[in-house]
Amino acid sequence: MEINIAKQIIDQRVNKIMEENLDYFSGEDIEKRRSKTFLLLGVSAYLDMDISEALPYITDGGGDGGFDAAYIEEANDGQVNVILFQSKYTRNTEKNTNFPSNAIEKAVNTVKTVFDPYMDVQLNDESRRIVDEIRSLILDGYIPYVTFVMVNNGDTWDGMGQKYIDNAFSGNDQVVFTHYGYENILGYIKRKEPVNTEIKMAGMAIQENFNYKRVILGKVNVTEIVSLMERYGDRLLERNIRKYLGKNEINDNISATLRGEKRSNFFFYNNGITMICDQFKYNALQEKNWNVSIQDLQIINGGQTCRAIFQTVAENRDLDIKDVYVLVRLYEVSDDEDIINEITYATNHQNLVDLRDLKSNDNLQILLEESAKDLGYVYKRKRDSFSASGSIPSTVAAEAVLAIWRKAPHLARYKKNELFGAFYHQIFDGLNASQMIIAVLIFRSCDAARKRFSDDRELQAVRAYGNYFVSCLVGEKLCYDMQIKAERISHVNFLEVRDYFEKEKENLIKWAEEKLLSILRKYFDLETGMHIYDIDGRTLAAVFRRFDIVENYIKNGDLLA
Repeated sequence: MEINIAKQIIDQRVNKIMEENLDYFSGEDIEKRRSKTFLLLGVSAYLDMDISEALPYITDGGGDGGFDAAYIEEANDGQVNVILFQSKYTRNTEKNTNFPSNAIEKAVNTVKTVFDPYMDVQLNDESRRIVDEIRSLILDGYIPYVTFVMVNNGDTWDGMGQKYIDNAFSGNDQVVFTHYGYENILGYIKRKEPVNTEIKMAGMAIQENFNYKRVILGKVNVTEIVSLMERYGDRLLERNIRKYLGKNEINDNISATLRGEKRSNFFFYNNGITMICDQFKYNALQEKNWNVSIQDLQIINGGQTCRAIFQTVAENRDLDIKDVYVLVRLYEVSDDEDIINEITYATNHQNLVDLRDLKSNDNLQILLEESAKDLGYVYKRKRDSFSASGSIPSTVAAEAVLAIWRKAPHLARYKKNELFGAFYHQIFDGLNASQMIIAVLIFRSCDAARKRFSDDRELQAVRAYGNYFVSCLVGEKLCYDMQIKAERISHVNFLEVRDYFEKEKENLIKWAEEKLLSILRKYFDLETGMHIYDIDGRTLAAVFRRFDIVENYIKNGDLLA
């Protein structure tokens, strides 16, 4: 049998993650642990986040409703993007297997059921929470766009699987099925390897030197972009803003132009692609059609354009694109990190995107990293594919601080794509590492409590949706008990605050859950004998998404009365 090195590398990575994060598992046998770890790796790779960040999106288990993980992101214009995952892992790395067609059939039925808010479906608690959130958004008028990601360490589905998809969703642009296999995951693991390649400029181009930097400005046939994406994929986008996770009007317009009769004018309609590199070379004695040799190529703006071009051509193999060009700016900036970040920000900041990578070199982030290290914690201001147990990704820190110290749990939960944009200064200005770490400890403890089953049906109903609010209340009570304001937490009293929280966290969480129950009873004006669990989950999810409960009961209410 042929040895597949890529599959072996992924199997090795799965074993390493599993061994280093034993706290991710509770009672599963070794094979279930391995399958869950592969799912985590696939989800983290696709969503471009740390392993620990992917953990809350896992729903795998009995009664999961046909999806193993789910990610929800509110978009503009009354749209919600939902990414669902189904994972299949084969231990035999020498065997080539397709993604099972019966699993595709199940996924098709999942979409038909989950996104109809009036369809009944039997689910486990975690999947029910996700489905109720989706349905509450739909009932509020949001239009769902679904990407169903099939993750495995084998090949894509066969013809029968494709028939299931086509029969159900042909011509429906709200649903996309995509395969994410071992080569995609390996590309994510290896994405920091430099891309050394060549690009052929079409016709005349301009090359100039100024400010000790070099730039080429010219046009490139879109077949060059397709070829680059085929060979290097996400490795080209390591410095690009986080990849788009769902339907997008810009992507639709790009695709429509490429497929339309005026595709030859694509060059004039598109803003172009901005690339950076360590060095480029070309034959300066040649008048035109330069073949440019490039060291460490990265696309820092235009990632959506590249993806849309690649996807459109992949779905329309007979498309004639020989006369279709796109503007390319190629900057030789070597290792000048400041200018790279400035160029990236200048060409991207107008978009609604995750700015985590751009902010990672902000002085605030560097100080938090150093201060956290002094306190014995690892703060990860930059993304990578490793996840040391107990480390704190900056996204988790941002959610925790916004929910707890900034008293905006509704924003922390539902506006994650703006944590490093609109809310960046609200979260990080004036924040020290001690406050950040305490917030994360609270946040993670409350999330762990959410996953515990309770015989108290009232409590169980609140746990499904309210952990961000519970976190906020725990922070408030912690400060009250210790007679300290949150802004006064520092390295001086860090150990005292941390140790008190660790000692009293069960009591603090219990108090917060009971307080939240009381708040909800007031909010819904429930009379004696009426129960929170009688309220539909979609309604509860919607309440926690809105601001009025925060304004009326969290910020202005007498919480500690």
